[in-house]
Amino acid sequence: MDRLKSVAISTEFQFFKHDGHKLFGANLGSPNLPTISVSRREFYELLLNYARENGIRIETGQTVEDFFETPEHGGIHLADGRSVTADVVVAADGVGSKSLRLIRGQHETPISSGFALYRTSYPTEVALSNPRIASFFGDKREWTSLHIGPGAHFFMGMSPTEFSWGLTHKDDGTSVESWTRVVDASGALRYVEGWDAIVHDVIKSTPGNQATDWKLRFRDPHPKWVSDGGRVVQCGDSAHAFVPSSGYGATMALEDAFSLVACLTKGGVEGVATATKVHNHLRFERTANAQKVGYKSREAFHHTNWDEVANNPRSIAKFTGKWLNVHDPERYAYDNYDACAAHLLNQKPFQNMNTVPNHDFKLWTVQELLDKSERGESIEDDGDWYN
Repeated sequence: MDRLKSVAISTEFQFFKHDGHKLFGANLGSPNLPTISVSRREFYELLLNYARENGIRIETGQTVEDFFETPEHGGIHLADGRSVTADVVVAADGVGSKSLRLIRGQHETPISSGFALYRTSYPTEVALSNPRIASFFGDKREWTSLHIGPGAHFFMGMSPTEFSWGLTHKDDGTSVESWTRVVDASGALRYVEGWDAIVHDVIKSTPGNQATDWKLRFRDPHPKWVSDGGRVVQCGDSAHAFVPSSGYGATMALEDAFSLVACLTKGGVEGVATATKVHNHLRFERTANAQKVGYKSREAFHHTNWDEVANNPRSIAKFTGKWLNVHDPERYAYDNYDACAAHLLNQKPFQNMNTVPNHDFKLWTVQELLDKSERGESIEDDGDWYN
């Protein structure tokens, strides 16, 4: 945690209207629990170094072509012709996972959101070398903010070492679902005409004008994350993809990791096939509801009722609740493993309690939500989503 805090971004989130009018600031997470906001790159680097320090062997430069399983093992086929097996294989390879053929028998069909995301990061000192940006931030070296405008929203994050920005905008058909394709960052300027000057200054400060423009595509929640034999299990976006506006994708992936380890510990080597399926059952409803929160947040940002915001500025930030912020996935897995296993193996009654209170969960599809949006209908659900 000390290493993580050293590269953290402020947990106070500043909300602005696109013209620069400040709406309010709000602290993310719960005041009673440690809450960290950090750039993805720096967090990955911390995890990688920590794993190596603890003797975990990491092999890079290999392409996984396919996943498979036998009654005793899970496995992967590599592009160089080798096959690698283990008691259990975790498919944490993101959207469009190559484990889909084995687990679901088919590839998923994503649905275009109609939006894309410019995103980039670079050293903080580079951003602050621009006098106007330096003046805007003053002596602050930790910052998280969101400018909200018609059909778009602009994010800025700063730690002592790294500065990042992202612009969610309407897709003109040129974006692709790839973090490696580099585009001209100045192309983002056409989506923020008339916006706050700091937005323009930040975009123009991008080194080499290089950014990615990621096509945002929705994927339906799917209840099956585990192969039939239980030896291959999906984790993170491969199991439940989140769009960046949700703000919970990385958190849910970390929760998956804690839950899966606890279930495997409870099940032991002989109980791997049951343990992975218990993990799946404990997690699915929670992640599906978190995915829906992300969709609702996007709708709030892109179809803002400014008259309502004028009377109650915090109405625009209604995208979290205690059920999301205050949860220990490891403890939950240990406490509920036996009851959930009895439910899966012997049809004993079991109900998850790690999701929206008083909500009657029903499997939903992205198309249903898009159709409601097209008709101008709000997405209303029973339960205490935001308390």
